[in-house]
Amino acid sequence: MLVYQLKIAVAKQKWDEFIDTLQSLAGDIRKEEGCLEFGFYPDLQKKEVYRVFGEWQTRQAMEAHFRGEKFSVLIGAARVLGQDFEMSISQTLEKGSYPFAKEKISKRLE
Repeated sequence: MLVYQLKIAVAKQKWDEFIDTLQSLAGDIRKEEGCLEFGFYPDLQKKEVYRVFGEWQTRQAMEAHFRGEKFSVLIGAARVLGQDFEMSISQTLEKGSYPFAKEKISKRLE
């Protein structure tokens, strides 16, 4: 799985427009082939910062998303409505819920 994250600083007077844009994009992005998850949320420590993330089954699916119209609109909104933004891409090697975390913690304590 691959994950990208955008960290976007948004001027307070542009929050509503930014949120509206993200909400209008989110449903369509979630329907893209290979999309496992797409979402956004405010940073709890920096009130002007929003984090946008997308999780993809394969590199090819994520790259197809990057070439698509919805991602172009997302980046355009980040540039126009944001004061600054930063993007990171990472690969998730393993994923799980509570039993997964419990197993990893117990192995570390051994």
